[in-house]
Amino acid sequence: MTGRILLWVAVTLVAIALEYRARKNLKKSLMAFATFVWISGLGAAGLGMRAVPLFFISHLLLLGGAWTALMIYLWKGRYIWWIFLLPAATLAIFVFSDFVEGSRYN
Repeated sequence: MTGRILLWVAVTLVAIALEYRARKNLKKSLMAFATFVWISGLGAAGLGMRAVPLFFISHLLLLGGAWTALMIYLWKGRYIWWIFLLPAATLAIFVFSDFVEGSRYN
């Protein structure tokens, strides 16, 4: 599993580098890199949700959608900003439900 994650990280970074090399658009490349760091941070933060499979699976699916939106931004130049907020929403809902109900998983 770790090898696949590292492969996708490498593919994404190479895609950002190739985009910059082809078009010399620093703003677009920096925006793509910042978005990639955002998605990676949300992925790392979401590991704590493994105790609740429904939240974890929905978080993983939304991370996949965010990564796909990043690739669309690199290839077509269309930045769909709200898709990058959806994985953060699953984290917020998870924290809120833990605050309201208390943790039953420790």
